Amino acid sequence: MLGDAMPWFLPALVFGLFAWIWFGSMERYADHKGTGFWKNAVFIVRWLPPVQLSVMVIYRFRAIFSHDMAHLEVTKYLGAGSFSSHEFKLMLTGDGGIEIIMLLVFLFAVLSEHLPSISAVRPALRQKFRNRLMMFTASFALASTTLFFPEQAYSEPAQFPVETIGPIPGWENFVPLALLGGLLMFGGELFAVSTLFLAGPHFQTLASRARLKVLILAVVALCYLTVAIDIEDDWLSQLHEQTMLLPLVLSMHLAVCFAVILQPAVRSDSELNHGEGRSLSIAVLAIIMAVAILLLTPLHLNQLEVLGDDLGPYTYGVWISSIAISSLMLVQFMPALGFDAAPRPEIWWMKMTLLYAPVLMSMFTPFAILLLPAIWVALPWSSVTSWYIEKDVDSPSTSFVLYPMLIVTVAAAAIPLGWSVPFMAALWIGWLPGVIGSIGLALHVQTHSKSMVEIQ
Repeated sequence: MLGDAMPWFLPALVFGLFAWIWFGSMERYADHKGTGFWKNAVFIVRWLPPVQLSVMVIYRFRAIFSHDMAHLEVTKYLGAGSFSSHEFKLMLTGDGGIEIIMLLVFLFAVLSEHLPSISAVRPALRQKFRNRLMMFTASFALASTTLFFPEQAYSEPAQFPVETIGPIPGWENFVPLALLGGLLMFGGELFAVSTLFLAGPHFQTLASRARLKVLILAVVALCYLTVAIDIEDDWLSQLHEQTMLLPLVLSMHLAVCFAVILQPAVRSDSELNHGEGRSLSIAVLAIIMAVAILLLTPLHLNQLEVLGDDLGPYTYGVWISSIAISSLMLVQFMPALGFDAAPRPEIWWMKMTLLYAPVLMSMFTPFAILLLPAIWVALPWSSVTSWYIEKDVDSPSTSFVLYPMLIVTVAAAAIPLGWSVPFMAALWIGWLPGVIGSIGLALHVQTHSKSMVEIQ
């Protein structure tokens, strides 16, 4: 198998993905040096992960085509014999499915600067867009490496099955992979546009299209999760045992938050003034986030009944909540270190840290995913708080924005707790506060801009 023939291969892939995260800095350094060596080095780093995924796909196809009995997947589902065309299905529904999907995602990231919707943008901005999309893709792939590329799929086991264990897996195995790939592509587009801030109308057009695609895919993913998970059984174990369900939920979390909260907030945040009362708004926002996370996370953990019916779920919930909240405080140093391109850099880093907290913490604990319900109701307030507390801006209508957000936030936090699987219910309705806040602020900014033009 690939891991036995080339034991260095998967570590090299991890190295290549790490390099992708810092590819923008590497490219700038290479341009500064201007030598052939550095240009070639950047070219190699850029194409290393797609080339490696191509090798993995080809290696797996050869094993299936030749019925290589030294390959575990062939032994489990095909056995000895000659290749038949219907066996190609194993490439998509078996371990090769995620390899093909991630290859497409990597190629999409590498070639994203050639997207038709940004063809009129100057080359420097297109390259930045590509680099941000590569960063998003690589960071998620690294966090999910053990799920995407498990050791047993690439290393020879101690003992092979004596005979096949069953038929080739069905097409239903490929559904979460396709949804995952789409959410990573279009969620990555929204990440790139959001981190470029106000880069121009062409990027806004791309963001609008990506937002629509993300919302459609998210609804389909929620329908799939509702069907795939047996709510009568331990749903959290199913989420981790069916290896692609956890990445699907996390990718949906990132994509939906960028679609309905973070990317729309870039426009509204840019309309804020100098920030009279900024420190107070940051403090109030931190309190809102902390209270929401500290209250909702233990309550969702308590619904699982896996940590006992005493103080276990509350203790563990407070622990993982405290880690997420502490990270919000630590990133307040980022603007002082020069990472201050956002209109409100302190709040921007709080948003990004809270957004990625469950993704990173899921590498260490299966319960980190229960942070999502609290994050989905707390994060929209990062866009609204400054508008009501800072004194040098015209606040939106309380009856049109603030009160509806309060009502929907309380409902989105409380209603799921009465369902048989509160987590799934929270995913279905948790995005509503973000939608109301984004629409309300967008209309307020639009009205305010028109009034300013009329005054001039």
